[in-house]
Amino acid sequence: MTAAVITPERYARSAIVLHWLLALLLGFQLALGWRLEGIAKGLGQFQAYQLHKSIGIAILLLSLVRLGVRLVKPRPPEAEGPAALRWLARVTHWALYGVMIGGPLTGWAVVSTAKVKLQTMLFGVVPWPSLPLGQGWHDPAAGLHSLLGPLLAGLVLLHVGGALKHHLAGDGILARMMPASVQGRSALTLRAALALAGLGGAMALAALWPFGNAATPPTAQQSAAPVVPSAVLPTSEPSETPSAAASEAASDTASAAPSEAAHEAAAAWAVEPGGRLGFRADYSGSAVEGSFHKWNADIVFSADDLEHSRIRVAVDLASADTADATRDEMLRSDSFFDVAAHPKAVFTANSIHQHGHGYVANGTLSLHGHDRPLALPFTLTIDGNRATASGSARLNRTDFGVGGGEWASTDQIGDGVSISFSLKAKRR
Repeated sequence: MTAAVITPERYARSAIVLHWLLALLLGFQLALGWRLEGIAKGLGQFQAYQLHKSIGIAILLLSLVRLGVRLVKPRPPEAEGPAALRWLARVTHWALYGVMIGGPLTGWAVVSTAKVKLQTMLFGVVPWPSLPLGQGWHDPAAGLHSLLGPLLAGLVLLHVGGALKHHLAGDGILARMMPASVQGRSALTLRAALALAGLGGAMALAALWPFGNAATPPTAQQSAAPVVPSAVLPTSEPSETPSAAASEAASDTASAAPSEAAHEAAAAWAVEPGGRLGFRADYSGSAVEGSFHKWNADIVFSADDLEHSRIRVAVDLASADTADATRDEMLRSDSFFDVAAHPKAVFTANSIHQHGHGYVANGTLSLHGHDRPLALPFTLTIDGNRATASGSARLNRTDFGVGGGEWASTDQIGDGVSISFSLKAKRR
C-alpha cells in the first residue's frame, strides 16, 4: 500500500523569502541593465557596471538556493485550469530559473573572457574570480547575455500577469506565496499591491541611483599652454625637495611677477566648474585623446609670493573617458591604471617659478604606485579675484609602469603622453 503524499497549502517560508527577495533584485537589475549605456563614461559608468555584476552574482547564488529549496521542500499542488495554461505556467517557471541562472553565468563569462581584465569586486568588498574560459567564448556569451534581458522582462510580465489573473479569479493561488498571517481577500489584495509597489520602487531606485559622474561632464575648453624647452622637463629620479636649480630659478624670477597680482601674499583659490583635464597618446600612429571627468585641485598662489605658493591636484583615474567604452575599460584595468589598487593620481608642486610670460610648477606626480618628478608649465591671467589658467606637460607612461604585459612595448602605444588642462578659479 502506498502512503499518501501530503501537500502543503503554502510554500515553505524559505521559498517565500527567496521568491520576494529575488523579485526585488530582478526588478532592480532589469532597470539598471537598461540604464547602463546611458550613464556618462567614467567613474559613474564604472561604478554602475560593478554594481550590475554584484547584483548579478547575488541573483545567481540566491537562484541556486531557491532551486534547491524547490527540489527539497514539498510545495502546493499545481493550479487547476485548462491544460494549455498549466503548460504555460510550467514553462514560464522553469524559463525564469533558466534566465535567473543563465543571465549571471553569461555575464560572468563575458567579464572572464574580456580582453581587458578588470577585477570584479562584489559590492566593492569581495573579489570575485574569473571563469577559466578561452577568448572564443566571449562573443557567444555576450550575444546570449544581451538576449536574456528582454526575455527576462517578458517572463516577469507573464508571471505577474498570471498571478494577478488567479487573484482576480479568487482561487487563492497568490496566497500560497504569502506568509500564513495574511488572511482574507482584502489583506491579500493589499499585499499584492505592496509587492507591485516594491517591484516598481526597486526599478525606480536603479533608474535614479546617483553614480559617481552621472551628471553632465564638464565642458571641454582649449588649452593655450606655451611651448617650453625640454630642458625644463626633468627626467631624473624624484627627490623629496625641489632641485637647487629650480629653487634658484624661483628666487631669481619671483620679483618679475605680473602686475595683476603684485604685492599680494599667496592666497587660496577655488576651481570653478567647467574646467578640463585632458590627455593625448599615440596608438598605432593615430592620436587618442581623452579627459578625466572627476578631479580636484588645491591651489595657493600669488605671483608676488611664489615661495609660499603650492599646487595639489588629485585625479580619479576611473573617470577617464576616450569616447570608447572598451578602451576606457582597458585604461581602468590592471594592465594600465589598475584603479582597483591605485584609484588616484596626485600631482604635488611646492616649487613654482616664472618662465617667460608664464610659470613652471616643479613637483612630483604619483601614479600607479610610482613617484616621478614632473614640471608643469602654465600661463595665468588674474583679473581681480578671478583667474584663468592653462598648461600642458609631457610624461612617459613606462616611467610609471602604465601599460603591462603585451602593452609594455611602445610599438603600438607610444611611450609619450601629453597632459593638458584649462580652468577658471576664484580667490577664496
